[in-house]
Amino acid sequence: MRKRWPVFTELLFGATPFRAIVALPLQPALAGPGAIDLYFRRSAEVLALDVFEAVAVGELVTSALSDAAVWSEWTPGDGPEWLHGAVPERRAAVWEAMGKVSVELEVSTPEALELLRAHAYGRGVTVDDVAEELLSGELNAAELEDGAAEAG
Repeated sequence: MRKRWPVFTELLFGATPFRAIVALPLQPALAGPGAIDLYFRRSAEVLALDVFEAVAVGELVTSALSDAAVWSEWTPGDGPEWLHGAVPERRAAVWEAMGKVSVELEVSTPEALELLRAHAYGRGVTVDDVAEELLSGELNAAELEDGAAEAG
């Protein structure tokens, strides 16, 4: 994990009690593939994981989600009620901020997200916080690029 995602590993170990993660694929359902992540407080606990049981639980999750999608009363345009809460709306602002940065700085959306993340990491705040500042006008896209140039 440290080799592939060093910043994520640093944040995970520094801000949570978790020391290991196992990601298992969910079987493709109505909306495509997904994964379920299992977090462990001690890395040695990973060795005790029964992979077959974990995959079976993943299949149950896929089945439950598929059933929920089939029998739900919401329309695809509106989405489920939980999608309209404060947390999902705050996360949606990150996507809007990525678009804003992408257009203003003429960079790809992955590069825009990288700039948002770098700025958040450098200030010790969340990407959601940076997106909110950007969209409210407290921060502008050029400042993200300037900060990245100073760090690099």
